[in-house]
Amino acid sequence: MKRMFRSALLVATLLTPATAFAQAGGAPLPQDETTEAESEFGLNEIVVTARRTDESINDAPVAVTAFDSETLNNRGLTDISDIGAQTPGLSFSSAFGRDTDRPVIRGLGNVLAGVQFGVESGVAIFIDGVLFRGDVQSLNFDALERVEIVKGSQSALYGRNTYSGAINFITKTPGNRFSGVVRGRVAEYDERMVSASIDIPIVEDVFAVRLDGRYYEYGGQYRNTLTGNLVGQEESTNIAATLYVTPSDDVSWRTRISYEEQDDGTPALFLQGADANNCKPGFRSAAFRGASFIFPYWPVTRTSTNDNQYYCGVIRPGPIALNNEPTSVPFRPSANAPVGTATLDGTAIDGYYRSRWYASSVIDIGLLDTGWTVSGLFGYRNELARTGTDSDHSDAFVYFATRFGPPPNPAVTEPAFANTHRSRAEDWSAEVRVSSPEYNPVRVLAGAYLYEFTLEDREVDFSNAPDGVPFGGPGSYKETIDNFSMYGRVEFDASDTITVGIEGRLLSERKTRTEYSATGSTFYAGDRITDFVPRVTVDWQPTPDTLLYAIYTEGNKPGGTNASAGAGIGRPTYASETLRGGEIGLKQTFLDGRAQFNVAAFYNEIDNVQLTTALPVGGGALTSVATNQGNAEVKGFEAEISFRPVRSLTLNAGVAYNDARFTSGCDDFQYTLNSGGLRISDAENPTAAEAPLCSIEGNRLPLGSPWQANAAIDFRQPFGDGNEFFVNFNGSYEASKFVQVHNLAETGKTYLLNGRVGAQFGQIEVAVFGRNLTNEDTIPLATRWFDLRHGIGTTGIPGGTNADTSFPRAFFGALRKGRTFGAEVSFRF
Repeated sequence: MKRMFRSALLVATLLTPATAFAQAGGAPLPQDETTEAESEFGLNEIVVTARRTDESINDAPVAVTAFDSETLNNRGLTDISDIGAQTPGLSFSSAFGRDTDRPVIRGLGNVLAGVQFGVESGVAIFIDGVLFRGDVQSLNFDALERVEIVKGSQSALYGRNTYSGAINFITKTPGNRFSGVVRGRVAEYDERMVSASIDIPIVEDVFAVRLDGRYYEYGGQYRNTLTGNLVGQEESTNIAATLYVTPSDDVSWRTRISYEEQDDGTPALFLQGADANNCKPGFRSAAFRGASFIFPYWPVTRTSTNDNQYYCGVIRPGPIALNNEPTSVPFRPSANAPVGTATLDGTAIDGYYRSRWYASSVIDIGLLDTGWTVSGLFGYRNELARTGTDSDHSDAFVYFATRFGPPPNPAVTEPAFANTHRSRAEDWSAEVRVSSPEYNPVRVLAGAYLYEFTLEDREVDFSNAPDGVPFGGPGSYKETIDNFSMYGRVEFDASDTITVGIEGRLLSERKTRTEYSATGSTFYAGDRITDFVPRVTVDWQPTPDTLLYAIYTEGNKPGGTNASAGAGIGRPTYASETLRGGEIGLKQTFLDGRAQFNVAAFYNEIDNVQLTTALPVGGGALTSVATNQGNAEVKGFEAEISFRPVRSLTLNAGVAYNDARFTSGCDDFQYTLNSGGLRISDAENPTAAEAPLCSIEGNRLPLGSPWQANAAIDFRQPFGDGNEFFVNFNGSYEASKFVQVHNLAETGKTYLLNGRVGAQFGQIEVAVFGRNLTNEDTIPLATRWFDLRHGIGTTGIPGGTNADTSFPRAFFGALRKGRTFGAEVSFRF
């Protein structure tokens, strides 16, 4: 079935290349073959705000893909993973269940974005045009009017973290008619969902309210081999209220307040151990590990003669073995006692819990019938999160306690690498801008932006669960980000068909971290980053149906501090990652609006690529810090087409090619792999002999796929009086992604196929669906990690060598949800 699907996608892609088009609607037969009634069924034209102004997606000189609410429903797109599969140029990987989003646009990703302090994705999320710094995998898609994916650097107009693109979720605005929708869904693996919304006009044409709500539950598909219990459960509740006030033709005010509670179980993560490594022999392998006299509470549960340091090839799914519940584990009650067994719990809290308040408010005021508009945007988020995972991702159960201290107390202390903490995040943003009338030959937009972020985190163990140590005590820390910028755009018509736009943003940002210990606190601050990022756009519209454009753009992903982790190893800070490049594009409407073809080609040069690097701190231990160890070049294209040959059939297809490679760079572990397990002197300044062995020049950037393709078929046939039968299939292909800069371990090619069949009977719609019909089992993502089961001691390493004696490395990965069938019903009133 996968081979048939692969062939179908290839044919669809070769026949229908294109980018940035309306993903909904349809078109009739050519004019000489259609009736007057049929000619009304052209492609729906979506109005987007990709350039901070309302304009048709076909007239916007930027690469943007948009999905309206009708398309989201018709294709059964329910989360950002589905959006990624149907958007060429956007790759989305779930690394930790529904926690820690990692969207990658045009190949620009970072391995530990959202995990390592200060390291962020180059893609920013917006809700109703307001920055949202949080995970969106549990977002209520039934409340969305559309989704816009803007590709390429948007730093000049959108601001922070839009270095490679932006994703804007636009929620539905209250209507002027009393109406609503109730939807229910059931599926395999105890999946249940119910959602409802209602529009309530309070004062006609003046004041309306919309209420949204959703409850979702998923029972999990995979079992933990240590406990026999399911993992990967998901549960979330969303409620929101939207107020829309239009007291006059010149004033509109929209405010949305939402609350979300998410209570997910331990994610379905597995470890491919170091004994599975098959390439790059050396000292950083399982063969050179063993028991340690100094660390008696670190038992060896697995021995190996495998001297390979890495895994080359596609990582395959494996069994889950997590100490997330009480289970029998090896345990030594005292330093001289033999290793026995005990029933112990490896984590004080389990899974991912999050409660979040989020509010956004947008007001537009027209100035005295001049056509000028002043807009204010405000966003606020307050989020409580508790995280509990066995982050060695294996059956290892070890303590750092030494022979010379007291034995560990399992009733109080968690084993090593239990990732349990509680955090409170709060951020707000404010923006004000003024814009001239869109009908002026010279159009102006100017604004100022302010953003503040604070995170307070506490460690959690068995003695203080679930809220952790008191804030300000040992094991707690505080992180802040402040950003201020001013921006503007001048756009003018050089002729009746040519428009020139010049944008720029002056930005200033600083990241800080305060770490607390028993003796006090230590404050760390990165350099304040200031930069000016320009963007120039020239577009030519020789006919109403044709748009050609060219863009030059720059971007900045700010640097920051590595705090104590970097201070002790000479890496206290890291610099900004910067981008220079552009794109050219074509948007073409043809066949009287029944087809839309768009294509864009891009080229970017990247300086100071931000990598996350594990560096030695002595005694075989490592610390992970953000570094700048290379430059890169990114080039490629995206193409999409939408076509409606007859009134009942709509076809969509897309393809993207992305070649993102390092043009220079030295990685410390690349040297370890190529030298047989030795340690480099300084990866930032390698010697002449070390440089060839640490070079990552020519390697692909991790997490980005070189090829993506997608296709969708939607067939709708009316019958009876106001009834309709429908069939929808959508599929995608994503080429294998390398999980690290070394370009050795990868995820494998992914083919996904989804289907939805049903009928609409007046106000009621009934459908059955299938997700992942090919039962694809390739992993969405993997991360290089420790394998603790072989012991902390070293053995067999020749004396006098500069050996890297850190833990042997393995890979942990996430399991993909398998084939799932279900049914749903909705009622509109």
